[in-house]
Amino acid sequence: MFKCLYSCYQKNKCNYNFTKGRKLPGVNIRVSKIQNFPFIQKAPVIPINLDSLISAITGIASPIIKEKIQRNETVIKLLKQFNLDPEHPPADFSGVYAYALVEYGVGKPKPFLELFRREEIKQAFRKALNHNNPSILLSEVDAFLDAYALGDEIKTLGIDIRREVAAFATVFIEVAKRSRTPADVLMNQQIGSLHKRIAGIQEQLERLPTLEGMRTEMARLAAQSVETRGGASLQEKKCRAIALAQQMQGWFETLGYRFEKYEVWEDNYFEWIIDIPARRNRYDRILVRGIEGEAGLADVMALRQSVEAQRTDEGWLVTARRISRAARDEVEKEENRHLDCYTFDELIDQDADFSGYLDWLEAEVKRREIDKKYVPLACTKEEFDSVTKRRIGVSRYDERDGWIDGYLDLWLDDPAKEHISILGEFGTGKTWFAFHYAWTALQRYRDAQKRGVERPRLPLIITLRDYAKALNVENVLAGFFFTQHNIRLNSEVFDQLNSMGKLLLIFDGFDEMAAKCDRQQMINNFWELAKVVVPGAKVILTCRTEHFPEAKEGRMLLNAELQASTAKLTGETPQFEVLELEKFNDEQIRQVLSFQAESTTVEQVMSSPQLLDLARRPVMTELILEALPEIEAGKPVDMSRVYLYAVRRKMERDIKAERTFTSLADKLYFLCELSWEMLSTDQMSLNYRLFPDRIRRLFGDIVQEEKDLDHWHYDMMGQTMLIRNADGDYTPAHRSLLEFFVAYKFAAELGVLADDFIELAQGRSHINNDAVPVDYTWSSYFRRRVDEAGKILPSAPLRKFASESLENLRETFGKAPLTKAVMDLLLPMIDVNTSITSPHYPMIKILEATRSKTEAEVGYVGGNAATLIVKGDKAALEGKDLSHAMIIGANFSNASLRFVNFANANLADSVFTKVLATVRSVAFSLDGRLLATGDYDGMVRLWEATSSLPREICWVIQSGINAPSFSVHL
Repeated sequence: MFKCLYSCYQKNKCNYNFTKGRKLPGVNIRVSKIQNFPFIQKAPVIPINLDSLISAITGIASPIIKEKIQRNETVIKLLKQFNLDPEHPPADFSGVYAYALVEYGVGKPKPFLELFRREEIKQAFRKALNHNNPSILLSEVDAFLDAYALGDEIKTLGIDIRREVAAFATVFIEVAKRSRTPADVLMNQQIGSLHKRIAGIQEQLERLPTLEGMRTEMARLAAQSVETRGGASLQEKKCRAIALAQQMQGWFETLGYRFEKYEVWEDNYFEWIIDIPARRNRYDRILVRGIEGEAGLADVMALRQSVEAQRTDEGWLVTARRISRAARDEVEKEENRHLDCYTFDELIDQDADFSGYLDWLEAEVKRREIDKKYVPLACTKEEFDSVTKRRIGVSRYDERDGWIDGYLDLWLDDPAKEHISILGEFGTGKTWFAFHYAWTALQRYRDAQKRGVERPRLPLIITLRDYAKALNVENVLAGFFFTQHNIRLNSEVFDQLNSMGKLLLIFDGFDEMAAKCDRQQMINNFWELAKVVVPGAKVILTCRTEHFPEAKEGRMLLNAELQASTAKLTGETPQFEVLELEKFNDEQIRQVLSFQAESTTVEQVMSSPQLLDLARRPVMTELILEALPEIEAGKPVDMSRVYLYAVRRKMERDIKAERTFTSLADKLYFLCELSWEMLSTDQMSLNYRLFPDRIRRLFGDIVQEEKDLDHWHYDMMGQTMLIRNADGDYTPAHRSLLEFFVAYKFAAELGVLADDFIELAQGRSHINNDAVPVDYTWSSYFRRRVDEAGKILPSAPLRKFASESLENLRETFGKAPLTKAVMDLLLPMIDVNTSITSPHYPMIKILEATRSKTEAEVGYVGGNAATLIVKGDKAALEGKDLSHAMIIGANFSNASLRFVNFANANLADSVFTKVLATVRSVAFSLDGRLLATGDYDGMVRLWEATSSLPREICWVIQSGINAPSFSVHL
């Protein structure tokens, strides 16, 4: 590996031969024999005193090198101190050795660096390179550690010596590759900073805790480097063979296969013998012959000869590229039944079978009709100044760039980028895009699989909605592989495939998994997922934009700037990017409508500005088409009412098709409560076995008989708004349907549901139409009474819903802050006929009911109610007495709070508008904790100086406040 990596970046010829060699235990790097070092032969030696160099490196105070920037500055300073050009290393062995020591050694323990200072170690390193025998270096290191007191001191450091030797060797190789003239560098377009390149490599190595991971990364870098130079020469092919060998060895070791001492390295192939456990104390001996190019008939014949000579049980011919038809036909013959030929991908298939998952992905995409109805999406990416971190512009990727698909294709080909976060508002098509892109990648994968050539990454789409708030990435992967798709893959095998660049991980719905988490848990969850973002990996994460209360914080987290105090990563953070999906434009709306409707209907929607605005969210187009009859009849149109009309038509269609016998109201209640359970517990599915328990709990005495329960059970499962998978798990057709039903439940519980929404709940069975309509609470309306014979007693019709008790609201409406999606759907449902400013308005009464209550008694009821009130009417709270009220987490942005009495109110985590009237003067309290502002309107306001939150009520002093001041008693 040493010589191959070095010589690939020397002249356009290869001056070495593969020869039989031995493995360096632990490091697992194979080295090809070096006939000569051109840079040693031709360049003058620059004498550098290693004693002085090591002393300078170890003399640096450790606090100086903790930060990456400070470390880089220190490295450059040391290189220049010893007359080493940071961009053009010397062309002799000693110079490269010294340069590599500086790049590698800054920040390393002094005793370990003393090891590399010893002349015998330096010469052992040189001898290992020249004689194609890395065991020389290890033997010398082992002998030194056993013979000298310094060895005992190094052993006490508790470091992995072999890993560190490999790390130093990697840095040495990179320096050796660049030990040429500037003209040579420019001809090969290697114009980037050498120091930055090495710093990046070291960051990657620091994030690889094991030797196996380091070896895989070295192989990946080797293959990546040689492929950047255009046509493949003989030396480059040999380097690729080395890279293949490294990956194969890592794979075999991960599977627990044992290597025998037998090894052969030649110009065009390598051979090993591995032992595979067959049964207790028995092994199958396999001769593995690896080649870089196409495996042909001659290779099969040579494999057969080697198997016969070594008397192994089987022989495998493995290539990274392709296998000729003649070779495949040859191993199918009866006399060659002990022989096989594989591409490396086909070899992986033997122990990592993803076929069941691939079939599922194909079926899921077709079930959703994503393959037929998907419309390409545009996206934007903010551009920031690298120094100031301020936004300087926005790039938009649309049809000209192949949409977001085109951007991701380029991202996949960029080895420096490992993770990308895709944000979008609810209903903008994140999940559809995730499945679409996974399906597109699957087509490429299966095409390569069919042709028997090297495959692209295998797309694994992992939905996060079913996982707990406190995420554990191992549990997520175990659930995906074992529970969901029955793939027998342990964590070590996954890690190896991930680091080898064989997988494309797509985590869909980060917000759905963690919507109810506190800020710290959200950060911890993100860094849990980031554990899989290792060198060689590619990871996509989708998330709702509104999941982050502040856009800045969200981007800080997704850009890996915001770290968790309890979640730790080794080394430098991964490389992250953030894209944001755009809503549909007019042409995209027309395209998606054309998949589902006649041209006259399409034009009808396109001619309505109101419908056109709603249709910009992909999720709304199908609902608009469902609701079209109501829209045409002149009924009000907004986002929530489109959901209402569509849901009602779906339910009525189920009844007409005799799929159900329960009433509209029963279905509504069941779906509202089921949706609330799913959203509040972050469990986005319900297995069919759990339906009876939910039905008993919700409908009480009327379904106690088993025969009745069976009817209700199958009736509720037969609704078209619920989708069932092969395991009998029911999920809503779209997450936004859950949010609509939860918003409906909240509006009813608050007693503010508008009349046209109430109509859906009035369609209940066993109603005494002769009785006077009455007001019910949501919880009491569906709890019908039965007589002694079990017969349901008729009840009075529903007039409207009354507010639930504060105690009941605490468990539902007040359990957590309202999400933006639920808020947006809830607002249009509120009855506007009752004045929101009236003291009898239900939400005002609820807000006042929180006065003198504890946080445990109220939760977020007060804060959510206050937010809804000012969203509906920004001046609704003016002049209200909310002293001692419990108003946690309210959003008062853009609200007018004139004359509101917030004295002794608990306003924790509430947000206030910072826009004031013309401020004429300010004053701070003596302790600096309070700020008083006097404005042109004659108002004095007190603020907490550190948080900018209101501290006391606002009151009128006079017309225009010129100079407020604090009394010493304040």
